[in-house]
Amino acid sequence: MFSRLTIGFLCWLGLVPFAAAQPTPCRYELLSLLPDDFAVCVVMHDLRGHSARWEQADWLKAFKQSPVGKALLASPEMEQLERMQTEMKKHLGLDWPTLRDDILGDTLVLSYSPGPKNKPDDERGLFLLHVREPKRLTELIGKFNDVQEKAGELKLARVEFKGSTYYRRTHGRKTQFYFVKDSLAAITTKEEILQEVIQRLPTQSKDNAWAKRFQRAGAASAFVTMCVNPAAVEPDLVQAGKKDGTLPAYWRALEAIFVTLAIRDEAELRISIQADPQKLPVWARSAFTDTIPTSSLWQRFPEKSILTIAGSADFAGTAEALKLLMPEKDRKKLASDWQAGIGAVLPLDPFKDILPNLGPDWGVCILPSKDAKNLPQAMFALAVKSGPKEQPIDKGLFKGAQFFGGLLILEHNRTNPNATIRLQTLMQDKVEVVYFSSDAIFPAGFQPACALKDGFLLFATSPAAIADFRVGTKPAAEAPLLRLSTRELARLLEHRRGHIIATLTERQQMSENAANKNVDDVIGALGLFERLTLSHHGGVGQASWSFRLAPSK
Repeated sequence: MFSRLTIGFLCWLGLVPFAAAQPTPCRYELLSLLPDDFAVCVVMHDLRGHSARWEQADWLKAFKQSPVGKALLASPEMEQLERMQTEMKKHLGLDWPTLRDDILGDTLVLSYSPGPKNKPDDERGLFLLHVREPKRLTELIGKFNDVQEKAGELKLARVEFKGSTYYRRTHGRKTQFYFVKDSLAAITTKEEILQEVIQRLPTQSKDNAWAKRFQRAGAASAFVTMCVNPAAVEPDLVQAGKKDGTLPAYWRALEAIFVTLAIRDEAELRISIQADPQKLPVWARSAFTDTIPTSSLWQRFPEKSILTIAGSADFAGTAEALKLLMPEKDRKKLASDWQAGIGAVLPLDPFKDILPNLGPDWGVCILPSKDAKNLPQAMFALAVKSGPKEQPIDKGLFKGAQFFGGLLILEHNRTNPNATIRLQTLMQDKVEVVYFSSDAIFPAGFQPACALKDGFLLFATSPAAIADFRVGTKPAAEAPLLRLSTRELARLLEHRRGHIIATLTERQQMSENAANKNVDDVIGALGLFERLTLSHHGGVGQASWSFRLAPSK
């Protein structure tokens, strides 16, 4: 999730003891000072309070004591941060806790807009800061200015504008403008932007459009929030498309795109997209009005798994949306290819017969291996309706899978008479399971299987995996779209250590000691966490997807 430098910075935040701080309210009034045409905006909120909570967090203490944490704390990046702190104290008389808590600790806003195509260097940036101790900030700026003026590197000019005073700093070929008033500090490279900020001050308010959008996206509880303004950023694909095309219409209905990062008991990375549902294409509206229904597969798949992905989907609606994106000639070619190929054996129309009877539940589950000799078991499940009695869709798809599987076996056995595959059938509680078997080809425990079980078409790596698929269950009240057990993944890597080491030494030309150390580091890092989950939440005009990483208990 983070680069080494970012993780190191987060660790460094808690290296120096400090008094616990109360959460600081996000200064949403700063957002009313943003330029109307900003493209990207980043808000860092309550650095002081977050740092205090991280210092007391068990997960950070465990991380510092882990092999990965110890290696990171001794890394060149961390040494660089320590040198920065020493230099800052020496030349400016300011230590990191003071800078963190009294100057950067409340709310920091950074906005950016790229230059137009004909003037790519004409970038527009604005830095806004709500300062807890304005006196310390003015003292810090004064020391910067004094050092550079004495060295003959800086020309400083005072400018009066609309009853306010700001400063022009000319350092070589670079010019900056800054303004400090009470708890507000603003810095930019464009004078007109700073003048706009000053003019907006009298009407500055927490009750502004962008503040409301940030609050809906969960910025109040986040440490860092990044916002993309779709009105100011149009991808080339959108600009090149027709105004009423599917993708351009979708993009132009968007009001804001947010990425928030919160680190508390769990680390949460959330992607939130806000839009006007009435302007969205029909196929995209449901994600912005309703939370994706919980799939019953969360109760059917075994609870103990390495990875589970399960959700609900409108297959027929998705297919229609994809058809709209395809040129007419490609649609006709797809239909003709189907009829000439699969349609000749499976007399079902994909858009009229198959897709309307698929889903909504679908999912993938990877189960832990029982020992190092066997591969992990996996299965794919897709809900299938029976359809008309005279031509059951579910049974037709199951028989079609058997038929094409048989064709593959015939072709393989014809060209490999000394390593044949057998197509076999067994019954599991009145459920017919068809599977491939070959001791000469397949690794231990691998017997690709297919079955129609309790309204689901199952494809698995063995009949044993299909036996673990539970029947007659009710959907869970709440469940993610994805769940990854980092603990079970670490266990799998340990089981497959020999194969991984062989791959690293043979293909990557890595020494065996280095390969073992890399595997140990990965397993150790995974052991710090319990699980990674992905969930979706839909509300009126907003769709959010949240990744949560839970530390090991």
